[in-house]
Amino acid sequence: MCVHNEEEFGEALREGRDKIEIEGDLASKVKKLYKINLALWNFCLVCLAVTIIALMQIPITGGSSTAVSLVAGTPLAAIVGTKAAVSAVMIAVAGGGIQVLYKLRRDYRMLNEKDGRVIIYLKK
Repeated sequence: MCVHNEEEFGEALREGRDKIEIEGDLASKVKKLYKINLALWNFCLVCLAVTIIALMQIPITGGSSTAVSLVAGTPLAAIVGTKAAVSAVMIAVAGGGIQVLYKLRRDYRMLNEKDGRVIIYLKK
């Protein structure tokens, strides 16, 4: 499955797809999320949980602008930048909650392609 935005990616993670190809700007944001130390990643997820729960209560049309406001002060935004942090939150919202971000790092491995794409595979 090939995805181009946070909504498609969140849904693919929730469904547990075996292989997900990520293209465009989203690919660079996912690379940043993978570069974070695993212990730091878990800390960031805890900090983002409140933001994700709050955004899941807002209609998706107003979510991205609100996400920037809520995510800007989190540790994840300080580490990977606000754009990647907002993408992480939007992926979680589209995927149904924080568990899809946890699943991304726990259950998938990443392969960088030369053309800028990222392919993630479900670990077996």
